[in-house]
Amino acid sequence: MTKGPPAYAWDWFARQRLLWREVRSRLASDTSPTGARYAAVDTRMDVVPMLRTDYPRDETVRATVDAVVAELVFLGRTDRRFAELGVRTAPRGMRWWWTALTGEVLDDPAVTGQRRPPPEPDQLTLDEVLGGYGDG
Repeated sequence: MTKGPPAYAWDWFARQRLLWREVRSRLASDTSPTGARYAAVDTRMDVVPMLRTDYPRDETVRATVDAVVAELVFLGRTDRRFAELGVRTAPRGMRWWWTALTGEVLDDPAVTGQRRPPPEPDQLTLDEVLGGYGDG
């Protein structure tokens, strides 16, 4: 069984109405039992939990979700580097899907699992301390 996307990737996916509706539409048009299940639901509250459950277990669901994300989010341009897409501030959920579809590990700590170093504390000068820096 394949491990599915993390919660933050599903949260991002669920906020993209065009994505989950297109996935549902494609699956609902299938004549398989999976297609019948997806034909019976229509709301985000029903569709997304089903996708989250089925994605790791069902190859058809996984392939459909991946294809829709690749086509609609990345415009089918998964054959290049993420930086070439021109997305300046991509949400980490979108970045996760990119890595899952292309294998390109992005330098985002949310994707790589690395922690950002804590910010350096500001060192106050003696004049700031004597002048009551921060006292108001």
